[in-house]
Amino acid sequence: MILISLFLSFSIIANIGLGTSVYLTNRARKTNQTYLISATLMLLWLAANLFILHSTTEHDAIIRINVASAISTCIPSSFQLLRLAIKYPASTWAALLHRSVVQLGLNVLTIGACFLPSFTKSVIFPASGTTELARPVYGPTFTLFLLYMVGSIFVLGFNVLRDRKKLEGSQRLETEFLVFASLSGLVVGIFLGTIVSLITSSSIFIPIANAASVFTVSIIVAYGIAVHKILTVSALLRRATAYALLTAFLSVVYYVTWLITVFICNFLAITSTFPSHLIPALIVVFSMLPARRRMQQATDFLFSNSIIFDVQTTLKKAGTIFQSVTTINALMHQFSELLKEAVDAEYISILTYQNEKFIQGYPLLLSKDEKSISSNATVVQMIRSTKDPISRDGLQRTRVSPTTREAIDQLNQYNISIATGTFSKGELTGLVLLGSKRGGRIYDKTEQDTLQILCNQFAVALENAQLYTEVQDSKIRNEIMLDQLVSGVIVANPDRQITLFNHEAQRITGIEEYGAVGQQIDILPWPITRALENALETQSGKRNEDAVLFAADEDATSTSIRMGSAFLFGHDDKPMGALLVFTDMTELKSLEEQVRRTDQLSSVGTLAAGMAHEIKNPLVTIKTFTQLLPQRYADEDFRNDFSSLVAHEVARIDGIVNELLSFSKPAKPHLVPMNLQDTIEQTLKLTHEQMVQKNITLSNKCAAKDDAISGDAKLLSQALVNLYLNAIDAIGQDGTITVVTSNCNYRFANTDSPDNPISKKCIRLLISDSGKGIKQDDLQKIFDPFFTSKSEGTGMGLSVAHGVITEHHGVIEVDSVTGSGTNFNLYIPILDEDTIA
Repeated sequence: MILISLFLSFSIIANIGLGTSVYLTNRARKTNQTYLISATLMLLWLAANLFILHSTTEHDAIIRINVASAISTCIPSSFQLLRLAIKYPASTWAALLHRSVVQLGLNVLTIGACFLPSFTKSVIFPASGTTELARPVYGPTFTLFLLYMVGSIFVLGFNVLRDRKKLEGSQRLETEFLVFASLSGLVVGIFLGTIVSLITSSSIFIPIANAASVFTVSIIVAYGIAVHKILTVSALLRRATAYALLTAFLSVVYYVTWLITVFICNFLAITSTFPSHLIPALIVVFSMLPARRRMQQATDFLFSNSIIFDVQTTLKKAGTIFQSVTTINALMHQFSELLKEAVDAEYISILTYQNEKFIQGYPLLLSKDEKSISSNATVVQMIRSTKDPISRDGLQRTRVSPTTREAIDQLNQYNISIATGTFSKGELTGLVLLGSKRGGRIYDKTEQDTLQILCNQFAVALENAQLYTEVQDSKIRNEIMLDQLVSGVIVANPDRQITLFNHEAQRITGIEEYGAVGQQIDILPWPITRALENALETQSGKRNEDAVLFAADEDATSTSIRMGSAFLFGHDDKPMGALLVFTDMTELKSLEEQVRRTDQLSSVGTLAAGMAHEIKNPLVTIKTFTQLLPQRYADEDFRNDFSSLVAHEVARIDGIVNELLSFSKPAKPHLVPMNLQDTIEQTLKLTHEQMVQKNITLSNKCAAKDDAISGDAKLLSQALVNLYLNAIDAIGQDGTITVVTSNCNYRFANTDSPDNPISKKCIRLLISDSGKGIKQDDLQKIFDPFFTSKSEGTGMGLSVAHGVITEHHGVIEVDSVTGSGTNFNLYIPILDEDTIA
């Protein structure tokens, strides 16, 4: 009696805990509220049974039996309400009660029948000293009670099975658990209350059977309603079967081993019972792991026709996919197909993190259909914080809050059944979104856990695929770039073999790629071979080397190139070879000559306007004397003055014309020793008239003690005239141009070692004007070809001047203040000076 009371009390407490827990999980959900009602009715029924056990009189026993029977009639009705709450989750209580009006009406009538005198006629108490329980004697009304209970259970089962075919997702699963719970409770009740009672010939197991049946129903229904990550009924049966088989097998093993051990101990006259317990226990321990594997295989065979997620096979296939080296798109496709096959999802979408949001990467859709989710979305925040999949069905079963409601809305917006994150180094790098499962099933706990494992492995594989894709794209891009480069590129390894030879290198050298790659560098033109050999020998490079490739055909034009070389080292400082980049400068050289010639002729045109006045003055003098000559021919003094003056003026005109002709002649760079200040004086004479016409004062302060340079007077004249004319244009009217020379040291750039400039003695030429100055935004562009701030002009003057000074190994610098004038500083190395380290 005490054992029965304890078991009933435990069941009552368990029902209280289950009902309260399920209700608190989601108080606003009708399903949870209905379960609380069912759990309350079941614990009241158990409490009534407990009171029946402690009845001392027949009258008390009859009343308590009637009360317990009346409460039991309400349990099928509560399950009917639970079914309707699952089927119609949005319904109100009034709607649910209206749908159950027939059931509730019959229930009320049956409750009334339970309290009729004809329901319980008497109670037979057992003889004192026995363990039997009091046995009620029922009247004819009890038949109506049984008909109601059997009919209610039959109708409930029929409706649940019918609903299961129409429902999907969590509603279908909860309905399945309702069926499973009812059948499990029925099996437990029949086993304990009937079979065990018959075997033991004792009624003591009947109340235990009632309590166990109610507890079984309560805990299974509670699991199916309240648990967030849930196993399906088939998965539970599979696990239960596996554990039952394992338990039975180990029990048999223990028992057989115990019998054998006892027999051996008796045969050996060992009186201690310790070996008979230790040896079977050890056998069971060592048999557990292989036995579990065997029982799992047996269970798989029994459930081979059921749709159950095969974790091991899926993980094995995933491992094969993740170990392969592939591109991002291929990996996403293979992973999606694997998941579709494994979980039978309607569709799968993979999103990757880009620019503060998750953008759909697979399947690839048009931009107008592009699916993206903000990184601040509630679903994303929940995945990031929990690092677990977020299931729409699971959220609907949890406590309602603004967060869960917003997350459900977001999942519904994209028709997502479950969202899983891909994590790499603890950071959320992507989302895997799955649609509903085919057949209306849900993603159970096993599938969700496996999905998270797969997604985490997928994140690592995706990083590898991204690296592989970048390498492949970089390889293709480099190959295209190399072939599209306007410069020739040659790479030779330390063994002097050519390993890279692009299209432009083929064009310039006239050697085909198949005839160059793998060959020694000796097959290349001598200047290129020499540059590569120097780079390989010194393990260093040079920049801006000019060379000429002579054509094999005497009638063909030689090719001028500019080369730059470098030596290549690997990440471990291992020598990799030499790189040579060279550009065909033939057309550029020709174009430079044309531009220089055009600019020179343009300058001649500008100078001619000013020089006309210089020529006109002596012509007027000659014209005057010529007109007077017939009248005063007899005057000897006049004839002498005339001949002397005409000769002088003609010589003057001849000098002016010769200077213009000399300036306008086409010239190729030819550097020879010369004095810079002589060229300065000559060019100032050419621009003197332009300065006079615009009332510009020239301040000549050329005082450098050493002006010997290696230069080309004609090219320098062109550059200086361009600078003077630029200064005149900047002043306009009424200003000053200052020309100053001095000696100084200047640190020139070193092409072989850019970080170590070379200091040389040089002559500094300053050309300063008091003009309007140059805007700061334009200072960086004034030497660019065709850049000009004037309404007229080509913009080539300063560009040509810059090129000429550069050809003289010099530097031209400019500083200007808007409204205050501009200073051009020219630094040209003087002749016969050693380099200063």
